[in-house]
Amino acid sequence: MKCPVWKSLSLALPVLLAVLGCSGGEGAAEADSPTAPDGIEDAASAQDASDLSVAPDANGGEAGDAAGLDEPDGRAADAAVSPSEVAALPDLSSAPDTAQLEVEPLEVVEEQTQAELTPPALADPGDKGELGVTSATGELQIGDGWGATKIPLTIRLPLQPGSHPVVVFLHGFQLSPADYVSYGDHLASWGYVVVMPKMPSGTFGFGAPNHVELKQYLAAVLDWIEDDVAKGAGGALQGKADLAHIGLAGHSMGGKISLLLATEDKRPLAVVGLDPVDAAGGPLAVDPADYPSVTPELMGKISIPIVLLGETLNGTCSGAFCQACAPEDDNFHQYFLHATGPALEIEVLEASHMSFLDNPNCGLACSLCPAGTDDPSVTRRLSRRYMTAFFNTVLAGQPAFAEFLTGPQMDQDVADGLVATSPKNGF
Repeated sequence: MKCPVWKSLSLALPVLLAVLGCSGGEGAAEADSPTAPDGIEDAASAQDASDLSVAPDANGGEAGDAAGLDEPDGRAADAAVSPSEVAALPDLSSAPDTAQLEVEPLEVVEEQTQAELTPPALADPGDKGELGVTSATGELQIGDGWGATKIPLTIRLPLQPGSHPVVVFLHGFQLSPADYVSYGDHLASWGYVVVMPKMPSGTFGFGAPNHVELKQYLAAVLDWIEDDVAKGAGGALQGKADLAHIGLAGHSMGGKISLLLATEDKRPLAVVGLDPVDAAGGPLAVDPADYPSVTPELMGKISIPIVLLGETLNGTCSGAFCQACAPEDDNFHQYFLHATGPALEIEVLEASHMSFLDNPNCGLACSLCPAGTDDPSVTRRLSRRYMTAFFNTVLAGQPAFAEFLTGPQMDQDVADGLVATSPKNGF
């Protein structure tokens, strides 16, 4: 059996065949011989290795076989390649660099992977969200007949369909939802269903419900939301309220009532107090049973995370008829000191108790609290930023927004001299 003659092989193969002396029969045993036959040495030296190949004959056979040219030792002679046949061979010098082809796709994949791993920058929760907002109204009636209590509800909804977390925002003493419209619009633009009840206020506080009653009214608002959701798209909330994710927020008295409800109602998952005041409000003595103190007495019953924004400017006052709007013994800091669950305290520097309102010059109630040296528009923006970031983290399942509460974004606000802050209990 003769050694096969290869067609159109790489240039080094004929040399290798010549050295190995591949053949059939007894000649194969001489392949290890150190002395190559004269014919092979001549063929190897006759041409540059780059010009060597095995040329087929016209019938597709091997040229050596067709001519009967067997070497004396049994090896077939290697035929030289004609110039025309060399010209017909592919130009390997222009072939693609396989190493380069392997590296370039890897580099592209690496760049794409890096881009995918780099998260987009978070939108500032102090800015308006991307969703459109629509308004609605509702009314909660407690009791029947002439003695029934009616509580108007101001509602803000995201236009986006689907189920959205709920925030119930409660106004301060002698104030109303109209003083906090920017908060409702802002939260709705971030995807929250916002319900803002107008609690009965009496005349300068006289005839107003006590704090236990206000707590019960706030709980009734949550009941109303549940009933409205059952109506689906035909309800005031258009079936958009996610009852599994409810948060409470409130300013001054509204902050205290929100925290008071959180001591016993398990539906709220988070509370934001804007300068919450634990005192009853007003100059008259009150029955503690009707106006229970939350801090420190009841703080151990609040296990959900809370954020407490406030100011210290209105913690004291002087004068015969002076009453501090946020007494330092009953202010946001006292709630924080005695919190047993996750809590974050944020003091807005140079702000006043009324700086958190859309219009700090709201009239008689606002005039009772000395103005701060802050820019109220900045104070409101910061309040909306922290409130939105907190609810995004706890209610909307977006933990990345925690950086605006305890991360680099908050660090920047502190460095800019806007706020002072402190977390506790794993917040």
